[in-house]
Amino acid sequence: MDSTTANDLVGQEIRGYRFENLIAQGGFGQVYRAFQPVVERYVAIKVILPQYASQPNFVRRFELEAQLVAQLEHPYIVPMYDYWRDASGAYLIMRLLRGSLTQLLDRIGGPLQLDTAARMLDQIAAALTAAHRSGIIHRDLKPANVLLD
Repeated sequence: MDSTTANDLVGQEIRGYRFENLIAQGGFGQVYRAFQPVVERYVAIKVILPQYASQPNFVRRFELEAQLVAQLEHPYIVPMYDYWRDASGAYLIMRLLRGSLTQLLDRIGGPLQLDTAARMLDQIAAALTAAHRSGIIHRDLKPANVLLD
């Protein structure tokens, strides 16, 4: 991992969360699987990449994302547990889900059964409707971002 573009937080403990492994990396941030020993649960932690953590405009956008996610209460929207900023970056703590629609499709090696696909589309539509009613537009809807539990 290039240290100029990525944090290597695996093995570190920050604010009571033990970072275990990197789940995903995008253009602006990383998502880690972490363990919170005090309540014995696994969480997902989204972290801003270091080169963006010092840019006030980017940090404001990340904080806006945290505020918007915190407002959403819906059974098909991943809940946020915590958020903070410190000198090394910004952290968004969310429920850890098992995987994505992309991972499911790769695992089964083909398309979903029609009834399963219809049920998933209903749930995705319900989540998007709730977000839109709160004035939130997803802007990056794709199978890799449809998380499954």
